[in-house]
Amino acid sequence: MALTDGPEPGQLVAQVHGELDAAGNPLLQATLLKALRRAARVLTIDLSGVTFFGSAGVTALVWVSQHPEAAGKHVRVVATSRIVTGPLELTGLLERLDVEGMPETPDGPAGRTPGAVDESPAPPSR
Repeated sequence: MALTDGPEPGQLVAQVHGELDAAGNPLLQATLLKALRRAARVLTIDLSGVTFFGSAGVTALVWVSQHPEAAGKHVRVVATSRIVTGPLELTGLLERLDVEGMPETPDGPAGRTPGAVDESPAPPSR
């Protein structure tokens, strides 16, 4: 994981790469806590380089977003692949976390509820 200053004032970006599995979870949580402590206002967790996202990754996101040191700070997640967004959707975390960069699917943006009604206005009839 690499930590860099973000474009927003007070933002820190944690770029995560590789597999997020149980073996790496303690290190992931320790590094995310370090990042949370360094971030003045916003911690962005960029998961675009993640190749496997198991329950350990889900647990780490919940843990850091609910950590007492997150009070007064905004935790944002960048998820650009279904490897990450699939588990987030299944666990209901897409609605609980601030997730950006959702990948497109053949049916439209990921995370859209199947069978959801499109409320955009219909084109005028001729």
